[in-house]
Amino acid sequence: MSAPDFLPFTKPAIDDATIQGVVEVLRSGWITSGPQVKAFEARLSAHCGGRPVRAFNSGTCTMEIALRVAGIGPGHEVITTPLSWVATSNVILAVGARPVFVDVEPASFNLDTAQLEAVLARHPSVKAILPVHILGYPARIPEICEVAKAHGIPVIEDASHAPGASVNGKMVGTFGVMGVFSLQQRKTISTGDGGVICTDDDMLADKLWRLRSFGDKELSYNYRMTEFAGVLGQIGLRKLGPHNEERAWAAHYLTKGFDGHPKIRIRRPREHEVGVYYAVAIELDITDEESTTIMAYLEQRGYPMRKAFPPLNRHPHFNPDTTPARGLPWEHPSYTGTMRGISYKDLHLPEIGRAHV
Repeated sequence: MSAPDFLPFTKPAIDDATIQGVVEVLRSGWITSGPQVKAFEARLSAHCGGRPVRAFNSGTCTMEIALRVAGIGPGHEVITTPLSWVATSNVILAVGARPVFVDVEPASFNLDTAQLEAVLARHPSVKAILPVHILGYPARIPEICEVAKAHGIPVIEDASHAPGASVNGKMVGTFGVMGVFSLQQRKTISTGDGGVICTDDDMLADKLWRLRSFGDKELSYNYRMTEFAGVLGQIGLRKLGPHNEERAWAAHYLTKGFDGHPKIRIRRPREHEVGVYYAVAIELDITDEESTTIMAYLEQRGYPMRKAFPPLNRHPHFNPDTTPARGLPWEHPSYTGTMRGISYKDLHLPEIGRAHV
């Protein structure tokens, strides 16, 4: 019996129009950031309700720049989720701040809004909230923004997995003062690597533009997007609606047989939400050994399966054996928060721990 074809986690949708777009860039004689990037920004801005959009060369640098523009730095704390790719928390460290991990809610595996007020009361140094719309499932972003507004702090959305997802008809990434989308290969709009920030503030948009390309009196960077990425972004944006519909159909097709199963729970968006299924979240009420067996069984039959992201509070970046040369934000003299001398791995976050079992 031959091995089955494997369903890859990601396969770029490259058609003749995509190839022709890249060829036209090559023939234009201009391959660094230029008119194609500007056109992509303009089209994505229209998709985001007219909010200004700035394009960068990775999703990770977009989140770092967003934090810097929001004034986040040494001595500050940022609330985020422990269930995400490590980039979400790395960028907080990169600006010299410290992440405050809030446990996830069981229904969506997103930030548990019921815990925000209590966490803010314990952490007066929190200067921003960085929620993630994990796996394309929207977080309770209206509630998060309401709490943030009451405390006078900005919300910066990590919508890397979720372009096209919405809550009450409004696209995620457009609720907070800034929203970040990743354009890495696995994402629904892919430029190979890349990222964009949309914002509701023209002054922030101007600042983002200057910091992206050595144009600011502050420390600025070369985070420019190439023309190749700009044209790929435009093509991907045109395909976004049908692509998301295809993903939703596939998710329902692959999981409909599990409905009502006593030991299998499929995560689906709530009634007032539209998710985009970056991946399908499945919760198995079984032992770790049984889970490993089932995953191996499905892998052998061509279905890509992975456990949830390991909890970030257990990541070596937050539990180093030795202090790195750059130091640790919570050991900075300006940091006066409650985590000084406390181990991240000892945080009691029961839902994220259960999600990764």
